[in-house]
Amino acid sequence: MKRFKILSLAAAVLGASSTPLMAMTYFLQADLGVHNNQHLCRYSNGKVYSFNSTKLCELSIEDSSLSSGNSTGFKIGEYQDGMTKVCVYNVMGQKQALRVGSIELCPLSYNF
Repeated sequence: MKRFKILSLAAAVLGASSTPLMAMTYFLQADLGVHNNQHLCRYSNGKVYSFNSTKLCELSIEDSSLSSGNSTGFKIGEYQDGMTKVCVYNVMGQKQALRVGSIELCPLSYNF
């Protein structure tokens, strides 16, 4: 009986350290460069992720957030990038970006 409890405990610990069940792997599509101390990288899910400006874009990322429009971001800034504009949002303490046409207005809030 004691051996069974140890194996059960080991299985529970190993299961807890694995990646979340809803995690998806996305691959780097474009390095958008460094803007305002943030390195912006676009991935295959269409989202732009920001990292510290001293870090390079990862070739792939694991994203466990559910992208069902349940995270609302509020605009904290914007900048021109060539023929487009990048709108930057605060989504639950993390920065996310949305790319729009250069003459379009950034929405004050956006569901990510």
